[in-house]
Amino acid sequence: MPEGGKQRMKMLVAAVDIGGTNLRCALADVDNPERLIARRSAATPATAGPDAVVDFILAEVDLCLNEIELSRESLVSVGCTAPGITDARQGIVVSAANLQGWEQVSLANMLEQRFGVAAAVENDVKAAALGEFRYGAGRGSRSLVYMTISTGVSAGIVIEGKVLRGHNHCAGEIGYFLTEPAHIGKDWGHNGCLELTAAGIGIAREWAAKHERSSNKAFSAADVFAAARMGNVEAGQIVERASDYLAQAAIGLCTITDPELLVLGGGIAENEPALRNRISKVIGETLPFPPKVVETELRGDAPLVGALIVALEKIGEDRRLISRLPLADQQHSS
Repeated sequence: MPEGGKQRMKMLVAAVDIGGTNLRCALADVDNPERLIARRSAATPATAGPDAVVDFILAEVDLCLNEIELSRESLVSVGCTAPGITDARQGIVVSAANLQGWEQVSLANMLEQRFGVAAAVENDVKAAALGEFRYGAGRGSRSLVYMTISTGVSAGIVIEGKVLRGHNHCAGEIGYFLTEPAHIGKDWGHNGCLELTAAGIGIAREWAAKHERSSNKAFSAADVFAAARMGNVEAGQIVERASDYLAQAAIGLCTITDPELLVLGGGIAENEPALRNRISKVIGETLPFPPKVVETELRGDAPLVGALIVALEKIGEDRRLISRLPLADQQHSS
């Protein structure tokens, strides 16, 4: 107990993961950030603009607090991830294609004004990489590359415990990787070449282009993988080519960063072992000193855990610093 025999009020950090489809939030105690003590998920108001999304975040976090019968006064920091290019140092979302009106949004400042506590902002994939490094598949390692393969594709890089960001905050944006010389000079839009040829959106699009005349169904990447497992030759070729393109991108990342681990996450990587195995095989055959290729341990919670980490880093991970916060002093004396 603190001095005077009074029990310290719980001090919590809030984590928020803004996705193009769903927005998730969770709470954790500063002394036990690995355990999420409350969580919620709801549809993201993606077309409503930044102010409306921040108001929605406030409401969702309040519902989490109500669930454990605590008030906003228990919060000491908020960490938030965004699905786009993010300047984490300035707390600005530079661009988020899946969120309408999100250009140069000072998200950390907006959160601090609404919550009245410190706030940190991070790109969702970089946050996932940090989460895996600290509390997931990379626990105990010194470096890793986290590669998410889902509807889109991207990577987060952690070297000696530090997230690699790049001059323009774009380190790991491998969706723009060119997979073949024939792809040079083509317009790949905001998705990029690798995303439109090897991620879920590209796999589904290629399958649909071949079958749209024979079916009115809207195809997904899962349909293509299912067809490949059933022995469909055409589907098998699409999956193998996508896997090889992804392996090429992973090899490029690994030759530059030489990580201890390559962690594969995202909906497709988590649910399609054939793709994971192919990427691992190609990397092992190509690199003289390949990284260990592993599956994500935190799975869909990786960005949330990363958000908790940046929230803690915002106030300092030294618990003595936390105990000296003005808010904590007020709680001790109440």
